[in-house]
Amino acid sequence: MTAADFTNIHLQYRSEQAEGEVPAAIEHDFEAGRMVDHYYVTPSPAFWADEGVQKLGSVSGILFLQQPEGRPWQILVHEPAMIQEVVFEMPDEEFRAMLKASGVILPGEPGFTPPQ
Repeated sequence: MTAADFTNIHLQYRSEQAEGEVPAAIEHDFEAGRMVDHYYVTPSPAFWADEGVQKLGSVSGILFLQQPEGRPWQILVHEPAMIQEVVFEMPDEEFRAMLKASGVILPGEPGFTPPQ
């Protein structure tokens, strides 16, 4: 996967899910440990066209998991029953490009400002 597979991402805090958005969580490392944050993400048409995603029927959530030692992020795409999933990898530089394109800084990282 690349940054182009997601056209927008924003915190769920004090926002409502818009049409085309999917609930997502990002589990990531920061100086004091590991953190999980909740977002809404807008997958691109290329994401929805993926054969594995189409086999799920519908998507209820996406989980972005940071891997140790700079390995690519794991992206778990779940269907509503959470019985089946499709797993993708995304290089860290692509993940960071996706965040930057939406103006997102992860909590615990330099420059993060808590929402008011």
